[in-house]
Amino acid sequence: MYLKNAWYVAGWAHHVGNDLLARTICDEPIVFFRTEDGAVAALEDRCCHRSAPLSAGRHKGDEIECGYHGLRFDRTGQCTSVPSQDLVPPGACVRSYPIVEKNRWVWIWMGDPARADESLIPDYFWLDSPHWATIEDYFHVNCNYQAYIDIQLDQTHSPYVHPDTLGNAAKLRVKPTVTRGDRDLRCERLMPNDEPPPLWAKAAKIEGKGDSWNRWVYTPPATIMFDVGAAQAGTGAFEGNMEFGISVHNSHAITPETDGTLHHFWANARDFEIDDAETTAKLGIIRKVFLEDVAICEAQHRRRVQFPGAPEIDVAMDHPTIQARNLLARLIEEERQGGGGSAG
Repeated sequence: MYLKNAWYVAGWAHHVGNDLLARTICDEPIVFFRTEDGAVAALEDRCCHRSAPLSAGRHKGDEIECGYHGLRFDRTGQCTSVPSQDLVPPGACVRSYPIVEKNRWVWIWMGDPARADESLIPDYFWLDSPHWATIEDYFHVNCNYQAYIDIQLDQTHSPYVHPDTLGNAAKLRVKPTVTRGDRDLRCERLMPNDEPPPLWAKAAKIEGKGDSWNRWVYTPPATIMFDVGAAQAGTGAFEGNMEFGISVHNSHAITPETDGTLHHFWANARDFEIDDAETTAKLGIIRKVFLEDVAICEAQHRRRVQFPGAPEIDVAMDHPTIQARNLLARLIEEERQGGGGSAG
């Protein structure tokens, strides 16, 4: 099930250009295009005449021309012309979706257009700030989107899935502090005077013990912001002194395509050594790290398909992910009951 009255990331801004872009979100096929003023438009990817996909047609200025019989549709989904006749039949239209471009992501509202509230979109300002450098990509992943959210929020997997980069034993010893808001979930792990994750220790040039941290904010249905990093132990990083440490922001937009596939738009952002190519190259290993998440989640999904309904146990380390699932389930149920449920 999906939360419909919510914003999802449909793509990076550069994904939508002069060509038509076909992308399925929450089981709905959608075609994206830019109008002549540069704005992104999104329409149901189905001609109302004979159901041909509009994405198989042509981009004509501010309109899409169906590749089957030539009907044209504007950014609102209204049919503007039908070849061989002067009048457009009443009701000749397709659904259009509210779109917002923010922080270089294209956000789409999948529910009632009258309830689309731009203020609900979280601010990932570092994605388009000149004071931050980013490493970014897009993955198409074969698993359920909630299972993929689980692995991002569950830090106890890193010593096993990412032992040489993000893994450290402190994540298994230190209990997280989880704070549940009405429309978000926050988690913090502070790991003082311990072995920091190897990737952050190397980037921060830590010798011996370090102070490391992992903080995230989950905004249902499907975006997560991480503040992670490390500093030389006892140098005041937890109090805000970053002279001997580094902090990075990892951003994840996990957009369901179908029940068993998803779109993952991600970025690793830093505000230190932003023009240093060597630092970018070193941190570029983050792509391999995130692909390790893809591999384990796709393998997990294959087994769940092969063993439908097989029982799974919960353990103490699952607390943050269970809280996240409960929050999303509540919002979906509220929406189903007609009591709201909108989320950023």
